[in-house]
Amino acid sequence: MCSGKSLLLATLGSVLLLHLCSESEAASNFDCCLQYTEHVLHHRFLVGFTQQLANEACDIDAIIFYTKRKLAVCADPKKNWVKKAVRVLSQRVNKM
Repeated sequence: MCSGKSLLLATLGSVLLLHLCSESEAASNFDCCLQYTEHVLHHRFLVGFTQQLANEACDIDAIIFYTKRKLAVCADPKKNWVKKAVRVLSQRVNKM
């Protein structure tokens, strides 16, 4: 009887561990930009950004903008509108 409970507990633990590992792997894949947006985003709709570097874990350099609607948008850091949005968002943070 005791071995049956141990087997059930080990099985449940394994299922939980597999579930947690698959979720963390999916989240890390989401953080990598693979292409840039075609649309220009106005800085009024942006709440923050992070920088992705190609020499780290991802293939391309990118700025990941976060919108008020909680979307993540990948943009080309060489574009003028991206540079301006980063400058405006950085100034917002410095004022706080």
